[in-house]
Amino acid sequence: MKAQEFLKSLKKSGLKTFAVKIKLRQPGYTNIIDTTVQARNAEMARRILKSQYNNPNVIIGQPREVKIR
Repeated sequence: MKAQEFLKSLKKSGLKTFAVKIKLRQPGYTNIIDTTVQARNAEMARRILKSQYNNPNVIIGQPREVKIR
């Protein structure tokens, strides 16, 4: 499958791609990770990441939609 075909099928699925910064606090250091997640809206993206990491030391930033041309 070519990339253009994949992007067209992604647009039809109703899912959007969101970029999110995640702050992971560990003893002795803090790590900031840039990640992406596909969800229907920003709130669902936050919930997916929150359930994926399931750690009280994780801070999830505001999801920003990545526009696909």
